[in-house]
Amino acid sequence: MKFSNYIRMCREKSKLTQEFLVENLATFHLFFKYLDVSTLSRWERGVSNPNIEKKLKIIEFFQEKSGFIFPYFELVNFFDNKADILQKTMDIIIGENRELILNFPSQNILEKELKIRELKDIKNINNIIDISLNLDQEFTHAISLLKDNHFKKWANHPSSCFFVCEYKEQFFGLLFSLKLKTEVFFKLLNGSIQENDLKMQDFAKEDEEGSFYLLNFFSYSKKSAALLFIHFYIHLLKYHKFILEVGVGTMISDGHKLIKRLHIKHYKNIQYSTSTVSFYKSPLKDFLINKYTIKVFF
Repeated sequence: MKFSNYIRMCREKSKLTQEFLVENLATFHLFFKYLDVSTLSRWERGVSNPNIEKKLKIIEFFQEKSGFIFPYFELVNFFDNKADILQKTMDIIIGENRELILNFPSQNILEKELKIRELKDIKNINNIIDISLNLDQEFTHAISLLKDNHFKKWANHPSSCFFVCEYKEQFFGLLFSLKLKTEVFFKLLNGSIQENDLKMQDFAKEDEEGSFYLLNFFSYSKKSAALLFIHFYIHLLKYHKFILEVGVGTMISDGHKLIKRLHIKHYKNIQYSTSTVSFYKSPLKDFLINKYTIKVFF
């Protein structure tokens, strides 16, 4: 979506005139000290474009006015141009990542053939879980003692995100994430408990405050990886009022690279036997709205 359309629709939804928005932005931040109606009009018509810092501040202004992390996100059609948003996500957020994302040539993949489904709805669920268990052992062996029954139970919890990407009905990637009660989330990131210690009562409900913990991610291509993360973003936006933070732990170099591009900040390192696990976390607001995601969304 063009930012020109977005700012105009946010202003209209907020029932603000151009004059009133200019006045409010000028008092909201010094970036807009010399903003005038003529410049705002050019932004709304797409004649000119505010820089990324001003875009973020404009969204922040409407955040305060609307009470939403991504104000009026229902106005944004993420798949208005599926090929374009996938390419942007691949270039800006995914980057190069050989351990977590294999090199199936993206140019050979048809966007319309890529589908995201929930793990619980897939017939060959045992095969997908076997893949996830193998990845889990390879990438986080120091802290993971997970079994197939963990994934089966957790995938059926209504607040979990267990996304599987298929290409022409074949497995092409996965992104698993758990919504945990916030006190449990912090125990996990502080090393007080490990993933296999989690019980069903540790999960937060959809309408209950909690934090998301990224459990597993893997993809055969950058394009399927991008689609998985877009769906994850959309899910978080849908339930943002009940989500505080997003966190993850990793032991692999490409995991560190991807997490930083996702705008999740380093929290602490914990030593397990001979291995070190790095944990990261960020408030949901910072994870969803930053210079990387804004370049993708707009």
